[in-house]
Amino acid sequence: MVGTVAMGLFGTAGLDRLSNTGAAPSGSPAARDSATLGERHGFSDPDLVLLLSAPSDVRSSGVAAVGRAVEEDIRRSPGVGTVSSYWSAKDPDLISRDTRSALVTADLTGDEALRAKTAQRLVTALGDHRGPVKITPTGTAWTHAETLEDNRADLLRAELISAPACALLLLFVFRSLVAALLPVISALIATAGTLAFLRLLTSFTEVSVYASNIATALGLGLAVDYGILVVSRFREESAAGAPPRDAIARSVRTAGSSVVVSASIVLVSISALLLFPFLFLRSAAWAAIAVVVFSAAASVTVVPALLALLGRHIDRFDLFARLRRHGAFGPEGSQGWRRVALAVTRRPVAAALAGTCVLAALSLPAWHVTLGPDSADDLPQHSRTRTAAVAIRHDFASAPERELLVGLPRGTPPEDVEGYARSVSALPQAAAVRTLTGHSPGGPVLVVTSRSDPGAEESAALVQRLRTLPAHGHVLVAGEAAQAVDTLSAIRRASPWCCGLIAAATFVLMALFTRSLLVPLKAVVVAVASLTATLGCLVYVFQDGHLRDVVGDFHVPGYLFATTTVFLLATAYALSVDYEVFIVARIKEEYLASGDNTSAVVVGMQRTGRLVTAASLVFAAAMAGPATSEVASLKLTGVGLALAVLVDAVVVRGALVPGLMTLAGQANWWLPGGRRAVSGMPKGRGRRP
Repeated sequence: MVGTVAMGLFGTAGLDRLSNTGAAPSGSPAARDSATLGERHGFSDPDLVLLLSAPSDVRSSGVAAVGRAVEEDIRRSPGVGTVSSYWSAKDPDLISRDTRSALVTADLTGDEALRAKTAQRLVTALGDHRGPVKITPTGTAWTHAETLEDNRADLLRAELISAPACALLLLFVFRSLVAALLPVISALIATAGTLAFLRLLTSFTEVSVYASNIATALGLGLAVDYGILVVSRFREESAAGAPPRDAIARSVRTAGSSVVVSASIVLVSISALLLFPFLFLRSAAWAAIAVVVFSAAASVTVVPALLALLGRHIDRFDLFARLRRHGAFGPEGSQGWRRVALAVTRRPVAAALAGTCVLAALSLPAWHVTLGPDSADDLPQHSRTRTAAVAIRHDFASAPERELLVGLPRGTPPEDVEGYARSVSALPQAAAVRTLTGHSPGGPVLVVTSRSDPGAEESAALVQRLRTLPAHGHVLVAGEAAQAVDTLSAIRRASPWCCGLIAAATFVLMALFTRSLLVPLKAVVVAVASLTATLGCLVYVFQDGHLRDVVGDFHVPGYLFATTTVFLLATAYALSVDYEVFIVARIKEEYLASGDNTSAVVVGMQRTGRLVTAASLVFAAAMAGPATSEVASLKLTGVGLALAVLVDAVVVRGALVPGLMTLAGQANWWLPGGRRAVSGMPKGRGRRP
C-alpha cells in the first residue's frame, strides 16, 4: 500500500506537465503549412487573448484608458513577449461591430506548461473587472490552464461519484465488505501505477491532459472487473470444499488465465491506436495500456496474495449471510441466469434473432454518422474560454476559427496574386478574401474567411479548392478548417490498418485460447455488431441531440468528435471481447468436463451471468465521472463506454452469444482435421455438485 500511495502522489503531482494539444494529426499538411507561415511571417495564435467589454464605446477616453492600462500591466509582467491591443494597433479586427468590445493579445515565453502558468497568473492579477470594463480571457495558454483546472475537478468528481458507486455495487455482488474491498485495492493499484507511468512518459514525449481522466475511469473499471472474476472463483472453489491454498491455485489457473487472455486482447486493441498520428490517441493508448497491465498484474498477483492472507475470512462482515444460508446466493451461481440460459437453449433461433434485431435497431442511426473537430463550444458552460470565444465569433467581423491563411510562393507576380484572389472570391464557400502582407519577402498571404464552421462540408470543400487552384507554385493553407480536413484524412488512412490488426489479433488469441475456429470468428463478428449498436446510440444522442435531459446538457455540433470517437470505439470493442472471454472460458471448461455443448452453455451462463452483469454495472459506474463531466468529449467517452458495456452484457451476452453457441453445437469446438478442442484440464473431473 505504501508503494501505491507513493505512485499516486508521484502521478498526481505531475498533472501540470500534461499537454492540451493533440487533436490535430502530427506532420499533416495543415500543420506543416502553419509552421512554414509562422517561420516566414511570424504568424501564430496568441497565447492569451483578453476580451474587454464595456457598457459604452471602447473608443471613449475612459474605456481606452482602461484598455491601455491593461495592456501595459501585461507588457511589464515576466514571461510576456509581444503585446498588442486595439488601442495601440488600431486594427479593425480587434474591435467588435458594435464598438463595445475590444481585444488585447499577448504572446508568452517558455514551454506550454510555463505559458499556461503565466496566463493563469496574469488572469488572476487582472481580475474579472477593471472599473466598468469586464475582462474575459481566452487563447491557447489560458485554455490549457483552464483545462487543467477542469481536469482536476473531473478527477475529484470521479472519486466522489464513481468510487462510492462501484463500492456499493461490489458490496451487493459479494455481500461481504472484506471481499468487496479486494477489487477496490486492485483498482487503486492500477490507477496509481498508471498516473505514475504517465508522469514518467512526460519526460520523453507530450502527453494529453485527458489521459489522466482515462486512466482514472478505466483503472477503476477494468481492475474491478478482473478482481471480481478472481475473487468470485475463489469463493466458488471454497464453497465446493477446496482448502484455501487449492482454491487460490484453481482460481489463478482458471479465472487468472481468463484475465491474462482478456488483457492480451485488450492490449492489442488499444495498442492499435498508436497507428494514428494524434497525440491525444497515442496518449490515451499509453494510458489504457498501463491500466490493463497494472490491472491484470494486480488481479493475478496482489489479489491472490490477499486471498491467501484472508483465507476463510473472505466472507467476514457478510451482510447477506442469512440469504446465502437459504440458498439465494449459492456456489452454483445465479438461478435467474440459469433460467435465462435454459430459455435461450430451448429456443436458440428465436433468441439469436431477437438479439440481432435489437442490435440492428440500435445501429440504424450509425448509417448517417459524421465526424468532425473539437471546438470551444465543447467546453463547459461556465468556461471563460468558451464565453470569450463565442463572443468573438458572434460580435467581431473576423471569426478566427473560420479564417484560413493562404500563403502563395515567394516571387509570385502581383497579377497572379490578384488573379488567385479573384478566383477564391468566386468560390461559393468563401465569405471574404483580403491580402494580409502584400508582396513581402516571405511571399504574399491571403486571409480567406469561410461561410461555415471548420467542421462543415462547405469548409472542407473550400480547403480542397484552395489547395488545388492554379497558382505560381505550391500553396500553403493553414487554419482550423484545414486541420479538420487533415484530421479526417488521417483517420481514414489509419482506420483499415487499425481494424485489421485488432480483428486478426482477436481471432488468433481467441483461437489459441479456445482451440477453436468458430468461437473466435463469432467473437469478432458479435463484437463488431455490438460496436455498431453503440455507435448508433452515440449518433442518436450526441450528433442528433436527443436525450439531453437524461445524459446532461451539452453542445450539439451536428457530428461526433473524430479522435474521441476513434478511442471510444476501440475501447468498446476491447471490452466486448473482454466479456466474451469470461463467458466462453467457463463454457469451454464445462464442455470439457461433460462433453455436452448445450449443458455447458447453461452451466457457463449460470456461473458467469451474474459476474458479467456485475462487472458491466461496475464499469458503467466507473464511467460516471467522465459521463457527468461538462467537457463534451469526456461526456461522450463516459456515456459511450457505459452504453457499450450495458448493451453488450444484456443483449449480446444474455441472448445472442448463448443462442449462437447453442445453434453451433459441437461445431463450436471443431479444429481442422476433425479434432475437438483440447486443454490441459482433465476431461474426466466432472462437474461439482
